[in-house]
Amino acid sequence: MKTKAVIFDMDGTLLDSMHIWQDSFNYQSLSKGYNGALKLKPGVLDFLNTLRENKIRMILATATDRHYVEPAIRNSRIADYFERIFTCGEVGSEKHTPLIYNTALEYLGLDKDEVWIFEDAHYAVKTAKQAGYKVVGVYDKWAYSQDKIALLSDIYIKSYDELRFCPEHQSITLV
Repeated sequence: MKTKAVIFDMDGTLLDSMHIWQDSFNYQSLSKGYNGALKLKPGVLDFLNTLRENKIRMILATATDRHYVEPAIRNSRIADYFERIFTCGEVGSEKHTPLIYNTALEYLGLDKDEVWIFEDAHYAVKTAKQAGYKVVGVYDKWAYSQDKIALLSDIYIKSYDELRFCPEHQSITLV
């Protein structure tokens, strides 16, 4: 089946931001729109542009509260790529259950095989795979169990530069 949408996690997946949560000053600063310490993961912007050019819908599904998410993606200049943001707090369940992915899928009105999920946390990758989703595991130096993430994921990357979107087949593959 052709890829029609991608559901992205934010922290550690799109943004190199997991270190922020180790420092309470940075954590509080995010809600004020400060993101001097936030950087996009390598290749993210080019990949998001490729998906947009090919009319692939993009959703953000994150455990981070909305009042931190919105300034982070706005200041990272990626907010306009996402059609909708879903947070675990708003859907009422952490990523140990597939509720956030299923809620995003229902919103999209697509089948699971038309959607990819991008995650950096082992438990989230495991949840998505057990629920029948295709998953791209994204390396993050702050995440535990990278070897398990690599084994569980359909595709495992250390950089978005390793990915290719094939317009002819509407598919995501490794370069």
